[in-house]
Amino acid sequence: MLQSAVRRDRFRWTILALITISHIIGASAQYGINTLAPFYKDELQLSRAQVGLFFSAFYLAMTGASFATGWLADRFGVRRTTFNGHLCVGICTIAAALSPNFEWGCISFFLAGCGYSFLNPASTIGVMTWFERSERATAMGIKQTGVPAGGVLAAVLAPSLVLIIGWRGSLAALGAINFLFGFIFSLLWREPLISSSEEDAEFEIGAATTNSLKVSQLLPISCATAIYLVGQMALITYAPLYLKDVMGFSPYWASQALALTQAGAMVGRVGWGIASDRLFHGRRKIVLICIGIMSAILIAALGLLQRESSYLLLLPLLFLAGVSIVGYQGVSYALIGEIAGKTRTGAGLGMMISINAAAATLGTPIFGYIVDQTGSYAVAWQALALAVSVGIVGLAVLLKEPRPIEA
Repeated sequence: MLQSAVRRDRFRWTILALITISHIIGASAQYGINTLAPFYKDELQLSRAQVGLFFSAFYLAMTGASFATGWLADRFGVRRTTFNGHLCVGICTIAAALSPNFEWGCISFFLAGCGYSFLNPASTIGVMTWFERSERATAMGIKQTGVPAGGVLAAVLAPSLVLIIGWRGSLAALGAINFLFGFIFSLLWREPLISSSEEDAEFEIGAATTNSLKVSQLLPISCATAIYLVGQMALITYAPLYLKDVMGFSPYWASQALALTQAGAMVGRVGWGIASDRLFHGRRKIVLICIGIMSAILIAALGLLQRESSYLLLLPLLFLAGVSIVGYQGVSYALIGEIAGKTRTGAGLGMMISINAAAATLGTPIFGYIVDQTGSYAVAWQALALAVSVGIVGLAVLLKEPRPIEA
């Protein structure tokens, strides 16, 4: 048993790397939607709100499918659900690259969102299975760096490919990478060799002693992070257009600058996870509140910038906004798994993603609509900061987390 434990202890980091790469590949197609927006907006004759609706179509699919795909991940395991997810994302992203109009694009991105909805529950189950609670938020944060890393990949690679093969070829390339990686993941995935530790067994008994999903305990974190996700999606979707329209960036450099926000998210997802596991001894709630406060301040600050503002102020704001509003999800996913229990992690995460995606589906185009109607990004940024503040209050008042690890 000791030798098995040693083998597992070493291999879990290899598994974590595989899961993280899965997120990088999946997210590169997702973020191709907003990264390439400055290139396809005029060709397809889209308004800002319609650009937001492309992202909303993606998240609308996640709203409807995530609970079911979470249940399927619990039922059929990580390998099969991840394989099917990547194949669906790949095929549908290639279809989106062929879009002649807004309607075709919406349908294609909707179907891609259905495929993507398999990836988060499956990967979260993988982390819950391979890692004990004392390092789970750190592992979850590392896993979730794959999402902004995919954004960095899209922000760096996609505009460069546009110069060679156009935005359609660039988007199709992101889809093809997803399709091929589904087969690679299926070949490399392994299940753990030993069962959970006694510590996790005790946690499972304390956190969830029945087979039912504890909806009342999951709702506060699901609703609060739904508002956080609106902030995240609005920032990622509209930052390139904001930099182009307000700050005077070219379409190419506006897309490239988004990589800075995604790099901040990578730092945040690991850093917040380490802080939760080590500094706060397994407490998640206080970390999520700190993230929300930082996010609200930074988003409000974006609304105060002018065209004449120094890049030395703008670029750090974009980076820190990535650290906060795009960097929270590792901690929230760890908390969801701990509330739901390992055997219901997929269903619990699916429920949270459904609520989150529903909010993002509505909130992202509303941000664009505010800009279209007022002609001001400043008004939209301030409204978004206010919404994030509401989420902070909800977390502080309503969320009850499981007993943390003793220091």
